[in-house]
Amino acid sequence: MNGHPERAVSSVRVVRRTRPGAARAHALPLGVAIVVVMFSITAPFTRSTESGAAPIGPGDPPVASLGASVGGSPTPPDAPSGSASLSGGPVWSPRPSPRPALSATPPLPACRYADEPAAHTDYDDWQHTIVDTISRLPKGYVPPDLVPVSRAGLSGGGSIRLIAIADLKALAKAARKAGVRLAVKSAYRSEARQRATFAGWVRTSGVAEARRFSARAGHSEHQLGTAIDFMAAGGGSPWTPAFARSRHPRWLAANAWRFGWILSYPAGAQAETCYGGEAWHYRYVGRDVTAEVHVSGMTLRAWLWLHATAE
Repeated sequence: MNGHPERAVSSVRVVRRTRPGAARAHALPLGVAIVVVMFSITAPFTRSTESGAAPIGPGDPPVASLGASVGGSPTPPDAPSGSASLSGGPVWSPRPSPRPALSATPPLPACRYADEPAAHTDYDDWQHTIVDTISRLPKGYVPPDLVPVSRAGLSGGGSIRLIAIADLKALAKAARKAGVRLAVKSAYRSEARQRATFAGWVRTSGVAEARRFSARAGHSEHQLGTAIDFMAAGGGSPWTPAFARSRHPRWLAANAWRFGWILSYPAGAQAETCYGGEAWHYRYVGRDVTAEVHVSGMTLRAWLWLHATAE
């Protein structure tokens, strides 16, 4: 509804009936007079809405215009983060629903190195398992349904969980249609292999630098069997300037979430993710979760701590 809501206008009309041989009444009955007085008092406190008049008293919360800050209706739930809202006038709500108190939101832990048990580590909890520099997977964690990534039509080798194959295949097909041919640099890694991988980076770059872009054993999303390091088909390692300049990381950043894959470590978010930007590292959490993360504008780690720890 455009414009400001108008106040309801009261109009009382007294109908006088004449009867044969009877004189007109010279005064209103007492009951009618009381109704007129009461109606004239309450009328200014009534606002007209799309569904009718809603009484508002001096003790009620102020009526807010939903989307007024952006000049229209609220952003639809499936709109990308930062999208402009739909055009239209303000929507009036006489009693807006209370929002949860911010103090109830679990804080995102600051980045540090520890070996605390990860939350939600059952194999069926793959969408909400928290794995970072603090939380580690239990000893002996091996996904039960690993299958070759070749089932998704991708080269490069490696395995991922069967639950991710269908959406990985859909992602690869959409990328090829857009002229982007993807391959897999790395997929599932066991705890032992991750230990060797981290040790290799320590030897070549030192402990401090290795921790910036490589996870310690038990702390890697690759051990979940739902993470992939993508690269260009026929190309070299994705952590090279050539890959960064190619269409591949740009296409993945814009489209992977539509197929259930989310960028775990975006550039410029190290304070939240605890790792430097990795344009090649994507984790599968399903289309429903990636849609929520994408619209929220949060990093995956922040979203997981907000939602998974609140369950």
